[in-house]
Amino acid sequence: MKVKQKNLRVFHIVIEDKATFIEYFNKNSVILKEFFLLLEGCVDAQIAQLLDAHGVCYKDISNYNLRLGNVKQEQVPQDAVKTEQIDLFSQKSEQKSMAIYHRPIRSGEEIYEEIPVVVFGRINSGAKLFCTQSVSIYGQVDGLVQCDGEFLVLMGVGEKGHVVFNGEILDKTNIKSNQLQKISRKDGKNLVREM
Repeated sequence: MKVKQKNLRVFHIVIEDKATFIEYFNKNSVILKEFFLLLEGCVDAQIAQLLDAHGVCYKDISNYNLRLGNVKQEQVPQDAVKTEQIDLFSQKSEQKSMAIYHRPIRSGEEIYEEIPVVVFGRINSGAKLFCTQSVSIYGQVDGLVQCDGEFLVLMGVGEKGHVVFNGEILDKTNIKSNQLQKISRKDGKNLVREM
């Protein structure tokens, strides 16, 4: 037996109207296939057949009592906190504060980072960049980019490109080509500003 811990990338989707979901899925199927989908609401045989046909990994959680988005915080003894702070301080100088790529991200390449990322090149079709922090890309995105940070800087999204910012799939029509733009969130909405 082999056991490995994995981090899952999940979309939680509440389906209130079947036709709206099918339209949304067909528009964003390339991105959604990369994630585990937790579905609630109107999940019937037609939706299951659509997802199965596209090879999507999903689970209907309508009948489960899950608390999504809430993390249980454990009480840590004060002595453990002090020891941990000392250890983190001693390791701080060894850790990188930013990942910088002075090249395009090639097709088939997958990058997973937990520090801010800067790419001085394009994200080619078939390339994937996942980052828990802010991302700046000084080239066109033709692959898949997921950014969970405070902001995302883009030069444009190509026909084959897809971008997920803080759990929301960006509408490519709102992103101009060959124009540096900063995407951030305010009051629960994505803001796109030219730089």
